[in-house]
Amino acid sequence: MLNLRLEDVSDLVTIVSGKIRTNAVSMFAIVKDEMDLLPAFLDHYRELGFSQFLIFDDQSSDGGRAFLEAQNDVVLFTSHLTFGVPVTVTFPDGSRREDRAGIYFKAAIPHVYCPDQIVGYFDADEFLFLPPDVSIQQVIDRMDKEAADCAVASVVEFFPEAISGLAGPMPKDFQGLLGSYPCFEPEPLVNLRKGMDPELINLSKTNRLFEQYGVQPSVEGGFFKRLLTSRREKKAQLFQKSPRHKIPLVRRSNTSWQIGSHYCNQPPSDSILLTIGHFVFTARFAEKIARAQEWKAHTSGASKYRYYSELLSKMEAVDGRFVGPETQKFESEEQFLDCGLMRW
Repeated sequence: MLNLRLEDVSDLVTIVSGKIRTNAVSMFAIVKDEMDLLPAFLDHYRELGFSQFLIFDDQSSDGGRAFLEAQNDVVLFTSHLTFGVPVTVTFPDGSRREDRAGIYFKAAIPHVYCPDQIVGYFDADEFLFLPPDVSIQQVIDRMDKEAADCAVASVVEFFPEAISGLAGPMPKDFQGLLGSYPCFEPEPLVNLRKGMDPELINLSKTNRLFEQYGVQPSVEGGFFKRLLTSRREKKAQLFQKSPRHKIPLVRRSNTSWQIGSHYCNQPPSDSILLTIGHFVFTARFAEKIARAQEWKAHTSGASKYRYYSELLSKMEAVDGRFVGPETQKFESEEQFLDCGLMRW
């Protein structure tokens, strides 16, 4: 297993196109075959005020790489290491963590190429909502004023009313996504705590659906195969959680860095709670399940996608509905403030 420090990343990646601009409002993303979302993704974050996109392409084959190379505000990275390669990461304080190369790149690329800056991090199916009339620069300025090294976001899953709403083509822009998949559950997922990591409360929509449709964690194989399966592998196969929070803004410095996909080594602001719309339940849901199971690069070897496959089959069999008694359709960010999914 490779042992890597954050500063080693410059020896592991190649900049295919673009040039780093210091002091630009920057964000980072890792993509693999996300061409159906990339135009909407980039346009959305440009509108929020991001002006530089550091993007690591994990060997896409759908034309996404050529599209990214043509964008003047994208700095495109590649590497011979793919997302799922196991590595050991050594952080600036000497602590270590076993993880995957993709998670290492999330921590290391912004750390090295945007030093001492607050940098955003989002997946291609994640769309940030800001409080009304607030820009990303205003969020960064407030973090600076508070001396906060990171900020939290609730991760809110969006969905159509019923399984039939997954049919049809993918929308081409953010407004199209909201039009096709407008629903969300209006209950808080995060409690901010001064000087501490956030407290996670309630259930994600994914886990509510798993409960509703009887999708239970299980270990694959017959009796003897299960008997021979290691404890670590069993734990991985039983994993079916969906994230309720993320730390999308982190100051990248020798005292502050990203850990995994959802934490920072420093406590977040206790007054800023943003909202990320997570568009999993879309027209590409079945395709995403198949790809994740083939690549096995996601958390716990993509075990959650085995459960997503079961959920999809069960919902299709009964023309299942996503909406529940409290479900709302998105109209404005004020809804997030009212229900506790956002705080400002």
